[in-house]
Amino acid sequence: MVCRTEFFEARLLMSWIQQQSLRLSAALLGGPWNSTSMIERTLPYVEGNRKLLLRVIDETLQKFPEHRPRRRLLVEFLNQALCPEEDFEVLEDDDGLQINEYLQPTVFDCQLGRFAEVAVPLWQTVRDLAEWLDLDDARLKWFADQKGLERIVRDGPLRHYRYRWIRKRRSGFRLIESPKRNLMQIQRRLLVDCLQRLPIHQNAHGFRRGRSVASYTSPHTNQKLVLRMDLQNFFPSLVPWRLIHLLMLVGYCEDVARMITGLCTNVTPSAVWDSRTATDGDQQIRRMLQQPHFPQGAPTSPAIANLITFRLDSRLSGLARWADASYTRYADDLLFSGDEKFRRSIDRFRIYVAAIAIEEGFEVNHHKTRIMSQSVRQRATGLVLNQHQNICRKDYDQLKAILHNAVRHGPDSQNRTKHPDFRSHLLGRINYVAQFNPQRAAKLRADFSVIQWE
Repeated sequence: MVCRTEFFEARLLMSWIQQQSLRLSAALLGGPWNSTSMIERTLPYVEGNRKLLLRVIDETLQKFPEHRPRRRLLVEFLNQALCPEEDFEVLEDDDGLQINEYLQPTVFDCQLGRFAEVAVPLWQTVRDLAEWLDLDDARLKWFADQKGLERIVRDGPLRHYRYRWIRKRRSGFRLIESPKRNLMQIQRRLLVDCLQRLPIHQNAHGFRRGRSVASYTSPHTNQKLVLRMDLQNFFPSLVPWRLIHLLMLVGYCEDVARMITGLCTNVTPSAVWDSRTATDGDQQIRRMLQQPHFPQGAPTSPAIANLITFRLDSRLSGLARWADASYTRYADDLLFSGDEKFRRSIDRFRIYVAAIAIEEGFEVNHHKTRIMSQSVRQRATGLVLNQHQNICRKDYDQLKAILHNAVRHGPDSQNRTKHPDFRSHLLGRINYVAQFNPQRAAKLRADFSVIQWE
C-alpha cells in the first residue's frame, strides 16, 4: 500500500497527463506533420518541458510516420506514451471512501468543449481585430506593447499606464496600474464583448455579476470547521501564456490570441520602484511585475483571473467533495468548510490544497491560513460565520467611531486615507453593513445624517 502523499502526487500527475494528451493531440494535428513544426505548436502546452516534448513527438512520428491519425487514436497513444507504468492500489480514507474517485481528470475538467457554444467575435486575423477596435495595425501593436517598451519609456504620453502605491490593510504596499483613457476603452470593449462571455467556474464569487461576499461566505455558515487559505501575489502569478492558450481553445489563431493578451498585460517600468525600500518581499514582486503580467487596476484583469483559475477551482472542488466539504473562492481567498469528516482530514487536506495550488502556478501564504472551529470566531472577508453572516463587532465599532468623530470634528478629520469621495465611501460601508445587519446599519445612518458636509 502506497502512502497517501505518494498516491496523491501520482494521481495528480496522471490527471495532468490525460489533460495534456487532449491538448497535445489538438496541437499536433493542427499543422505540418514534421518534428520542427510540431515542436513549435506544442511547446506552450507542456509549460516549457522541452525534453518531455521531444520524446513525445519522436514516439508519435515513429508510431504514425506517414499520416495524421484520427484524434481518438492519437489521444489513446499519448496517454500510453506519457502515463507512468506503475499501477497504484486504490487508497481509502478512514471511512472507506476511495479518494481516487474524486481525483479523476473528469472532475478537474479538461477545458475542451468548455467553449463550444460561446458567443464571442471570432477574429480570424490581427487585421480583423484592429478593424473591430477602429485601429490601424501600427497603433494596435503599439497598444499591445509586445516588445515591452513600457518598461523603459519615461513618464509621459508614451506610457500606457499610471502607477500609484496604496497601503495594504495589514502591512506592505500594493501597486495599482491604471490604463490611460484610450487603452482603458480598448480593454473595456474586450471585456464586454469577449472575456465576460467566456464561462468561469461556479465556485468563483469575486468580480462577477450576481455574486458577492455574501454569496462567497453563505455556504460556510454554521459549519463545524472552516478553513481559510490565501494565495500569495495572486495577480502577478497569473501567467499570460495561460490566457493565450485559453483563447486558442476558444478558436482564435495564435497571433490574435497573443495580440488580445498583449492588450491586457503590462510590464512595470523600473523607475516606478526607484523610490521604494528594497525589502525581500519587494524584490520578489518586482521580479514578477517586470515580466508581462495582468495589472491590478485594468478592467480586464479580474475577469481574466477567473478564467485562468478555472482548472484550480475544478480541482479544489473535486478535493472538497472527497472530504464532504464546501468550497468557494473570492479572488485570492479560498474558503472550505464541513462537518466531522472534514475535521478529521483537515491536516492532510490543507497540504493537498497547497500542492494543487503549486501545480497550478500559485503559492499558498501559509501565514494567513486559519483553521476555525465553532468554539472560536469564524471570520472571512470581515464577516462572522458561526451561526449566520454578520459584521464583525470590531469593524462595526470602528466605523461607528469614524462617524461619531466626523459629526464632532468634521469629516475631513477622519479622511486619513485622503479618499477623493469620502462621503460616498462612508455611505458604501454603511450599505455593506445593511446587507447583514439592518439594525446596526440604521444606527450608523442616523450618525451619518447629521454630519456637516461642506
